[in-house]
Amino acid sequence: MKLLSLLLILALSMGVYTATAVPADVPDTPPWQPTGKYTHPDIQESSGIVKSQQFEGVYWTLNDSGNPATLYATKINGELTQEIPVRGSGNFDWEALGIDAQNQLWIGEIGNNSRLRQDLKVVVVEEPNPFTETEVEVIASYPYRYPDENVDAEGLFIAEGIPYIVSKERERAVLYRFPALKPDTKQVLVRVGEFAEAKFVTGAGLSEDGTRLAVCTYNALWVYQGTAGDLSQMIQGTPWDLSHNFSGEAVCFDGYNLVLTNEARDLYRLPQFWYEKEWDLPSKDTQSALALLPKTTTHNASVQVENYNSAGVAIGGSHVALIPETTGETGSLTVPIEVPHRDVYEISAVLMRGPEYGQVELSANSTVVGIPYDGYSAEPIAGTLVSFGTAPLDAGTNQIVFSVVGKDAGATGYKIGIDSYQVLNVSPFVERYMVLGPFPKTEGETIDKPLHSDGQLNLEATYTGIRGKTIQWQEATTETNGFLDLLKSLSLEQTAIGYALVYVHTPKPTDSVLLLGSNDGVTVWLNGTEIHRNNIYRPARPDEDTISCQLNAGWNEVLCKIDQEGWGWGLYLRFTDADGVLKYSTHPEK
Repeated sequence: MKLLSLLLILALSMGVYTATAVPADVPDTPPWQPTGKYTHPDIQESSGIVKSQQFEGVYWTLNDSGNPATLYATKINGELTQEIPVRGSGNFDWEALGIDAQNQLWIGEIGNNSRLRQDLKVVVVEEPNPFTETEVEVIASYPYRYPDENVDAEGLFIAEGIPYIVSKERERAVLYRFPALKPDTKQVLVRVGEFAEAKFVTGAGLSEDGTRLAVCTYNALWVYQGTAGDLSQMIQGTPWDLSHNFSGEAVCFDGYNLVLTNEARDLYRLPQFWYEKEWDLPSKDTQSALALLPKTTTHNASVQVENYNSAGVAIGGSHVALIPETTGETGSLTVPIEVPHRDVYEISAVLMRGPEYGQVELSANSTVVGIPYDGYSAEPIAGTLVSFGTAPLDAGTNQIVFSVVGKDAGATGYKIGIDSYQVLNVSPFVERYMVLGPFPKTEGETIDKPLHSDGQLNLEATYTGIRGKTIQWQEATTETNGFLDLLKSLSLEQTAIGYALVYVHTPKPTDSVLLLGSNDGVTVWLNGTEIHRNNIYRPARPDEDTISCQLNAGWNEVLCKIDQEGWGWGLYLRFTDADGVLKYSTHPEK
């Protein structure tokens, strides 16, 4: 978990109800909490998942590009059962996994980020027994190409013995199928149709009876329903639609329930009950933290553990029920939380709603945050993520208080149901930069030197970039989430170096913390002095690196060098700013 995106949670996982029968080793968790995490170090990024139909409790997964050609059998909690090397196939860019009625596993060598690959294919193996076998051999290979433009794809499933592929495009998702099964013969796929609503698909799964099709992306999930065998009609229907922030990479059915995996190696189990109601899912980082319970105190109230089933919601897991001791009187629950830095934080809570629930007010360090939230609902609803607002918090321990302050006229009680709470850093990201590049990767240290001559950087200077091209500083704007995408600003290069420059102003000398996430490696200079270097290959995630530093009164120069090792390229950057006084600019103002 990122230190500066601290998530502290109060949640109880007592109670053992699930909506449908599941194996005994399935963790009893609500759908917004991971059922587990892949524990085997070789499972770096689950890009496909299917549930075995012949081996109870077994889920198969695989890694994407740059990893061994290996299948992994795991439990739903991520624990490894067996790793099975695949003989007869490499793994250039495995992106998906399917299973058919004959218990064959179909491996999708379908990743095509460049849109230039001519060696796309799907290979087939007999499902091995993960309890007795240690390797498996490819029994068939099916090469293919697309009928029109060459696209990327990460979704694959098998229907009536035929492979179907879902394209990964930012503005749409197209379903293709093999016209027939002809091993070792490159075939032209048939275009089945375009999905209603779904786009940028990273994973796909078909229910065993063929009546439901799920497709996921990094922040959304769509489930289509229709007649088995009529997929062209099914994908034109109105799907169940849920947003999330699981960074979903793969999805499969377990009955009509869903199992999802993500880049962070988490597994989630989403009940049919939940997606059919299209209830919102709280943050993926909402996790149980029973250790916090003994640290809480109550005033004029009692606390009891209540599972969701008892509260009228057919999912696993439990929440904390706070009940005032006297009807109509206020009561409160105090929780001490710690944050690593003095900064501004958004304070949210995952609350239970229903006929018995009252109005809840939240305060931080004796200051009320936002306005009270009314927990009344005619229907019991779990997992409502409520943001109370933002507040400055001190480094170290802070007191968060949940108080009952009244109820709706229709409510039958004053109860508060708390599953968890979040305290997330919300200082603003830099929104505009000056950028320079791309430079050849081998010339990094050479370019650093002229950029760090005495005095302010010369933003009018010209430089020689990749392939001898003359380049100079230019302005770039981040995406709405604060990410500076250098692929867009400096053009697509598989290995390169780019620079991002911003100036930050503070009215007086200030101790601060620089928060950044980069794709890939990063070096940072503050006022010409190197303060951070991280040579790493990674996707960009906010606040992964935290660097304590001191800002001078006035304008401070922040120069970042970002390495490009392949695929994504960019930066998140912000400073802690509890008092809200920092200003950012692409040019220092007088």
